Amino acid sequence: MPRHSSARRSPVAATLAVTVAVTGATIALAATLLAGFGEPAAGERPPPVRPGSTGAVTAEDRLLHDAEQRLLRDCMRRHGFTYRVFPLDEDPEGTAFVYVLDDADRARRHGYGSDLRRHREARAASDPNRTYFAALPADRKAKALAAANGTSPDGLTVRLPGGGTVRRSDRGCVAEAQDALYGDLGAWFRASTRVDALDWIRRSRVTADSGYLRRLGAWRGCMRRAGHEFATPADARTAALSPVRPLGKDREVALALAEVRCARESALARTARDLDAHHGRLLAREYRADVETRERLRTAALPRARRVLGDGPRD
Repeated sequence: MPRHSSARRSPVAATLAVTVAVTGATIALAATLLAGFGEPAAGERPPPVRPGSTGAVTAEDRLLHDAEQRLLRDCMRRHGFTYRVFPLDEDPEGTAFVYVLDDADRARRHGYGSDLRRHREARAASDPNRTYFAALPADRKAKALAAANGTSPDGLTVRLPGGGTVRRSDRGCVAEAQDALYGDLGAWFRASTRVDALDWIRRSRVTADSGYLRRLGAWRGCMRRAGHEFATPADARTAALSPVRPLGKDREVALALAEVRCARESALARTARDLDAHHGRLLAREYRADVETRERLRTAALPRARRVLGDGPRD
């Protein structure tokens, strides 16, 4: 993935910088796989969503992802390397409600998603780009990374909301693909990075809101009466997904269904959803210029993406 570095960060800004670096543009994941690195633990850092978005993958998301993949593949080929495009991950784990489980059907099928995590891990282990990169000699690996990411994480800098900075390279095939697609690499990097950071600011504001905290107390009491001592839904999730002490499918599903029931009885789910929308609107207004720039560049990129995908094979 594009290498990011930062300086003079507060703890909150540092967290945001890591989040942006890990879960930014989908093409960054392509370079991550090329480099042979792993992904963050499933569900612990859900992908960022645009203000007002449900988090579900849209046709526009798929179009932009596929075009970016094609451009990256072609660029890597010109540098003498093989790169296989991959589809946008539409795993339902990415669309789960992040504050508390509130979908009974999903809880019955997947519990907290341990089965989805295993599926992702198996898919990552068999990824052809990872296999290809691992088989390269050391000198070719270094050249492949430089071709994908540039030789250093320098060239573009963005100041994060709340403080701190993130830098990345403006060279390499990842940068070239994004520049070709969005028309202005610097503007795209700055706007998309800042808007992605807003997702985590919004969530931190929701969980610190007095209305959320009141309902959280009611949720905690409901879970206690059901035999589960957890301070927060995040604690329940961590316990359910522990690789050290796995619950087993039946117990995982039972715990997930208890959380869903308590989320509804305590009104924590409804309150969190209302607060999420409220704080999202406030942040969208506060950072209106970044939101509008990101959406303008995405909209302008759509016809370019269609042209990119209009010629030649898809993979």
